[in-house]
Amino acid sequence: MSYFLPFQGRWITDNAQLKLYEKTRRGGITYATSYRAVQKCLREKKDSSFVQWVSSRDELTAKEFIIDYVAMWAKEANNIAREMAQGFEGVIGLDAENFEVVDQKHGITARVVKFKNGARIISLSSNPLAFAGKGGDVLIDEWDLHEDQAVIYDMAYPCITWGGQLELVSAYSASGTEDTEFARLCKDVREGNRPNISFHRTTIVDAIEEGFVEKVNEVKAKKGLPPQTREEFLNGLRDGCRTIGAFKSQYMCEPNNASGTSLVSKADLAASKGAFDILRLHLVGDGSKLDITDPSCQPYINKEFWKDIFADEKRLELGWDIAVTGDLASIFINKVNDQQKPLLVNITLKKCKLESQRQIIETMYEATNRIVGAGDKSGIGYSDCVKLETTYPDRFAGVVFGGTTKLIVMTSMQGAFERHCQQLPMSCPEIGADIIALKTGKTPKGKLTFIHGNNPYLTDSHCDIAISCGLAHYAGEVLEIMGPADAIEVTNTSRYGQDSGTVAFNDRF
Repeated sequence: MSYFLPFQGRWITDNAQLKLYEKTRRGGITYATSYRAVQKCLREKKDSSFVQWVSSRDELTAKEFIIDYVAMWAKEANNIAREMAQGFEGVIGLDAENFEVVDQKHGITARVVKFKNGARIISLSSNPLAFAGKGGDVLIDEWDLHEDQAVIYDMAYPCITWGGQLELVSAYSASGTEDTEFARLCKDVREGNRPNISFHRTTIVDAIEEGFVEKVNEVKAKKGLPPQTREEFLNGLRDGCRTIGAFKSQYMCEPNNASGTSLVSKADLAASKGAFDILRLHLVGDGSKLDITDPSCQPYINKEFWKDIFADEKRLELGWDIAVTGDLASIFINKVNDQQKPLLVNITLKKCKLESQRQIIETMYEATNRIVGAGDKSGIGYSDCVKLETTYPDRFAGVVFGGTTKLIVMTSMQGAFERHCQQLPMSCPEIGADIIALKTGKTPKGKLTFIHGNNPYLTDSHCDIAISCGLAHYAGEVLEIMGPADAIEVTNTSRYGQDSGTVAFNDRF
């Protein structure tokens, strides 16, 4: 087993009927598991009926298991053992194009590798119906990423009744919690409640201690890349993750905590507070419109007003959380100073029609081409976001909130606070209260979701400012500023004073 690292070798040589692996992402366990699957097939005698089932999370991963791993072992066979090389003679399906119908009633097909001795590896996506009435060994790869974890386990387990083997392997899903089937089973085994399960656990730190970085350096050397020390490698992984939670779930075998804790910690929120002014506005309509003709609202559809506000800024990042009735709408704009992102403008709007909200944003975009933004394209915001995307391509992105997209947006904000780059003014406590009110929760299937709490300083808001903050950071991550720099001539003697016809910082809230 010198071809493998110790933790891989322990998994390969474990013949327990029921095996569970809680693993780091990209730690080489699929590499080891695929070898074990091939090894079992090659050990079968002539006219074998042995089947190794491999259930992946989707069609692409099912195909990759054959091409990237099983076929790779065929190429490496001569380097490992002569018997292994001979066993690959006459193998069919290494190109992942050999399909068989595994469930005619439901039209389920799978990719099949067939060995000369009759043994087969059947690689399919995560349709639990495929296991009905089947037998053999089963590998459920990346179990925590499967949509119906309980159902696929319940359908797969009977396959091993006659002496087969069930292997459950996964890193934690970035959108999962401690309440998924995989996470709960790992917890039960660690606590000694399931002694019938052979349990393996490898964090990235565990893997590094057993020689993982040295293996990675061997691969890098073939590509002409410089080697890294163990410390450099680990720090690089940690720094590359958007949040601390992402590093813990993807590399340290710690699922997301969804027990109702705030997404942004109190310590990180406190570190964001500073003594500076922003433009803070709260605009109220009559339930159907914002009276944009009212003299007090005129500056916000005046391009010169926003040119003055944005005059000294090299890059601006905007988020727009959209609402008309019920919750508030919020426009959140950060300026970017090197690695710091101090808040520059926050406008909350109550019962203001979408056209007026969009008109304010369009005026901002016309005032400078240094601004990028993102808006909530779900539901009522779809049409207005499409108009902004069409008018300002590459500078505005609409986001349809689903489980994954909302996770990306909210963790963009979380990461900004963890890195202490988001800065908020101490003079606006309602903004910080909105951020801290956003908490983690979980769906009935244990997937991560978000709970929108109440804001004691702004009772109409249910984390609307927080969502717009997340959208601003999302825009900063995915969009680049296009077009030439604009030159702005400012003639006002007082940048934000009443003599210039604008509204002073914080004076309308």
